[in-house]
Amino acid sequence: MFRFLPEQASNHAAKVDWLNNLITDISVACIVAICGAMLYFAFRYRKQGNSDQETPHIEGSNFLEIVWTAFPTLVCVYVAYYGVVYFADMREVPNEELEVMAEGQKWKWDFKYSNGKKTTGELVVPVGKPIKVLMTSTDVLHSFFIPAMRVKADVIPERYTYVYFEPLKTGDYHIFCTEYCGTEHSGMRARLKVVSEAEFNRWLEDDSDLLRLSRLKPADIGAELYVKSGCNACHSLDGSRLVGPSFLKLYNSAREFADGSKIDKADENYIKESVINPNAKVVKGFSPNLMPSFDGQLNADQIGAIIEFIKTLDGSSKAIVSGGTTSSNVDRAKLSPKERGELLYKEKICISCHSLDGSKVIGPSFKGLWERSGKLVGGGSYKADADYIKRSILEPQAEVVEGYPPAMPSYQGQLSDDEIGDIIEFIKSVK
Repeated sequence: MFRFLPEQASNHAAKVDWLNNLITDISVACIVAICGAMLYFAFRYRKQGNSDQETPHIEGSNFLEIVWTAFPTLVCVYVAYYGVVYFADMREVPNEELEVMAEGQKWKWDFKYSNGKKTTGELVVPVGKPIKVLMTSTDVLHSFFIPAMRVKADVIPERYTYVYFEPLKTGDYHIFCTEYCGTEHSGMRARLKVVSEAEFNRWLEDDSDLLRLSRLKPADIGAELYVKSGCNACHSLDGSRLVGPSFLKLYNSAREFADGSKIDKADENYIKESVINPNAKVVKGFSPNLMPSFDGQLNADQIGAIIEFIKTLDGSSKAIVSGGTTSSNVDRAKLSPKERGELLYKEKICISCHSLDGSKVIGPSFKGLWERSGKLVGGGSYKADADYIKRSILEPQAEVVEGYPPAMPSYQGQLSDDEIGDIIEFIKSVK
């Protein structure tokens, strides 16, 4: 009855589900019995006719008193016993475990392995091996939850807590924060990737990306971060207007802000403040509360690299950035419309504002978007068919979905009808 729990993917899952299902079944049985008896007596002994009937004198039953006292007590003791036993099993970590350090902060998960390898938003572990995730928080209270593994624990500032599990099958699983931690709490997600032990060992020892970055100039690292951190979704490099001001000739330029204040030079301190606290000084003509804070998401070296990259954008040469968002070497004629649409999704930076997993970013997620209905800002409704999606690409401010800011730039003249058709085919496939 009511078996709606997620996939069982760890050694804990079967035990936890059995106990959860037992509690659910007993609860349903008790509700049916109590409410059923109540309804029966209400109907059976209802007032009939207009004559007054004297309520009969009914003596109490010691037997019934004992039954409905003893039964719940025995159930509670039984459930408590298995709860304590299973909890103890989930806290007793085998000696051969793999320990991974997890750090929660608004609004992301960082993971660090014993050899120094670090990841953000992705926890990679081998199948069939005990995993201990040692956790702490750098700011507020969070909660680490992997539904498929049936583990959950609070993540507390200046303290260490942990969860232990042994994955039984390979695959990708969701990680959530289940303690409200601020405005972007719902987006504080990560991915658990369970792979074979051989694949995990290769991944763990692969430091090619770190070595490559160590050989780059700060400005080149900043160019990569410009793409990887999603700056390219809102800040152009050619002077064109997007959601936020262009980075072209930004450094040392004069800035006028929405509150009427001004600065003569956009120096390093101004740029750093704009990264960490973007609403402190909102440039005149642009909307506040659209750019998220990168405090805790970028360290001092990374912010410095972005500043060095911005310094190079003086207009003397065309900016060149990398990060995997372009695919000029791909023969598009050999691709299906859906595949071409997926390339455009990455190249045109839709990826920074529209997720594919249902999570809320700047704009609506593409997951399940096709033929979805909803409300628009200012009243009215929409159905996401081909015509609506095309209008949203060419005239995005005309029909803004309720709950989202009018932040999307127009792609009028940037995409042909065929390219828009390819994007629509890709959206249809994201279910």
